[in-house]
Amino acid sequence: MPVQSEEPKKSFSEKTSETLDKAKEGTKEAGRAIADTSKRAVEAVKDAVTPDADAQRVDVQLVEHEIAMPKQVSAGKTAFVVKNSGKAKHNFEITGHGLDKKFFTTVDPNETKTLHVDLKPGTYKVFCPVGDHEEHGMKVDLSVK
Repeated sequence: MPVQSEEPKKSFSEKTSETLDKAKEGTKEAGRAIADTSKRAVEAVKDAVTPDADAQRVDVQLVEHEIAMPKQVSAGKTAFVVKNSGKAKHNFEITGHGLDKKFFTTVDPNETKTLHVDLKPGTYKVFCPVGDHEEHGMKVDLSVK
């Protein structure tokens, strides 16, 4: 003889109600995840334009065929505040001593972005990786002491 379940059978409306309650909870969790992701994205955008308070600030101007910036800075946490004062789209990349960092997207004319890096003593290459801009003079050897 088959063993009967001690749980009473649920009606169609009870099953539907339970299913809807589960879907409601899943929707709430998805909404919380989206809100959290959106908050992190806003913080990342804020960081892209706001130098960290404990970082040394290095102002950089990008114009056609030139990167205007100091040739020497101190080692440590650094915020490159990069303004595109030119008419074309540019970018800012720094390489050396295991570091290779640039903006994810180009810096449009009249736009300012901040790139945070931790510099160790040595020489770094700073350049614009857009098209042939580097070959036309958009490069700097940066000495870090």
